[in-house]
Amino acid sequence: MRRDHRPYWMHAAWDQFENWRAQTWLAPHFDTLGPNAKFTGPAHVEIFGPNITAGCALHVVATRDMPVRFTVWSPADQAGRISIGDGCFFAGGTRLLATKDITIGDACLFAANATVTDCDWHGLYNRIDPAPPGHPVRIGNNVWLGDGAFIGKGVTIGDHAVIGARAVVTKDVPAYAVVAGNPAKIVKRLDPDAPMKTRLDMVDDIAGISRFMDDAYRKALAANTTFGWLRSRLFPERRD
Repeated sequence: MRRDHRPYWMHAAWDQFENWRAQTWLAPHFDTLGPNAKFTGPAHVEIFGPNITAGCALHVVATRDMPVRFTVWSPADQAGRISIGDGCFFAGGTRLLATKDITIGDACLFAANATVTDCDWHGLYNRIDPAPPGHPVRIGNNVWLGDGAFIGKGVTIGDHAVIGARAVVTKDVPAYAVVAGNPAKIVKRLDPDAPMKTRLDMVDDIAGISRFMDDAYRKALAANTTFGWLRSRLFPERRD
């Protein structure tokens, strides 16, 4: 399809259904989930294990072919945890895998297929150990992980750092650094004195953002009709 053929009422109804589905079937799997969470494709978000918490304005976009997974897998005597700050965004394919501790600061951006793990999950010589050791991962505030980035066990990433697409990070990254490659190396340093806008700047006006998005959809879908949508589904044409 070249464009969205849904009439506005259909978009609004589906959005309400997804919000209800997320609150009814997804939110209870978090130990705590802050207000104003938004899940696009909640059926494709998988929350497994205890001690998974998220702050306010969590935003997750998942699809059938790119699910988002937050997983804590560890014995009861060394319960792992995942802690997510305020205003974080996770794109499809993101995986957080914890046996020890993954802590994510505020306003972090995770592009598609980013992976964070605090464990190797198998030993080099003992590959059947049911409780391999983990090493905590710390991700600071306003960190941006590019498409397919990998963050390994024991890594600390400083505030405002950028992890390039497909980068493999096995060592600490300082604040304001831009890293890329495998293994990841510093390729640039951001100016700490430059003004920085983050997703937290949006959190203060969630209602305003919701109104803006709703108005945008109203205008974009204004000319669509239920009959036109049905025709595009049953008898698609090149112009669709």
